[in-house]
Amino acid sequence: MKTPFEILGIAEDADDRQIKKAYLEAVRRYPPERYPEQFQRVRAAFEQIATEKARVGYMLFDTTLPEPEEIVDRLLRQRRLRPVALRENLRDLLGESVNDCCRNFDL
Repeated sequence: MKTPFEILGIAEDADDRQIKKAYLEAVRRYPPERYPEQFQRVRAAFEQIATEKARVGYMLFDTTLPEPEEIVDRLLRQRRLRPVALRENLRDLLGESVNDCCRNFDL
């Protein structure tokens, strides 16, 4: 599981200016029209730590979500589902939030 700081490539003691600079560099590296998934991950990471208040909340409650690949690996290991069955289960859960999806699979 990557932290927002690892996704943006900065130290955990970075200030607002460094976080914004890292975010803008990441957005240039992963434009949304070419890399939509990476862009969403970068944007979510930035939103988690963009302000001092958000950083404190992140540090206190550690709200980092697993990477998509980790979710799939965990589901396959825990439930021993075949990839086809897994896809069908995930397709049913697409309307739910990631947290609800993880809760349904006991992640």
